[in-house]
Amino acid sequence: MSDGLSELKEEDVERLVRLIESLESSTFDYLHLEVGNLKVTIGKGAAPMSAPAVTAPDASAYVSPPPPAPVAAAPPAIETTLAGKHAADAAPAGTIEIKSQIMGMFYAQPEPGSPPFVSVGTEVKEDMTVCLIEVMKTFNAMTAGVKGVISEICVENAQLVEYGQVLFRVRPS
Repeated sequence: MSDGLSELKEEDVERLVRLIESLESSTFDYLHLEVGNLKVTIGKGAAPMSAPAVTAPDASAYVSPPPPAPVAAAPPAIETTLAGKHAADAAPAGTIEIKSQIMGMFYAQPEPGSPPFVSVGTEVKEDMTVCLIEVMKTFNAMTAGVKGVISEICVENAQLVEYGQVLFRVRPS
């Protein structure tokens, strides 16, 4: 019988327990994680509609084996930028996109009331912090990774951003 759980090592189970404990103390309702062929959804209360039916003994983690066949990807969501354009649009010629390295809450400034890290026209260097991404009360500084001038800010302050979402466009120098 292959239920996806038999392949887990003790350290994997310990990590799952830590994830469950972290979720319980967070404001999030559920977390969906895919690592290799293993898909895990943990949640508070009832399972999300897309969660599998197999549940762990404590009913706070829902674990499933990989799907039997590839599933067609859903069409990409289109996100609106500050300029009213779509983040899915191609970058203007000669610009480089700074994309989110993680999913979380985007913050343009180090703390409420202080000026933003960057604005349109700000000259940036590779190691300059351009924003913070918050995940479960942990703030991660994102650096520009490129030398140039910010030409577009593609998200709003306190907006949830996805992995790989365009945050800024930069004209390299």
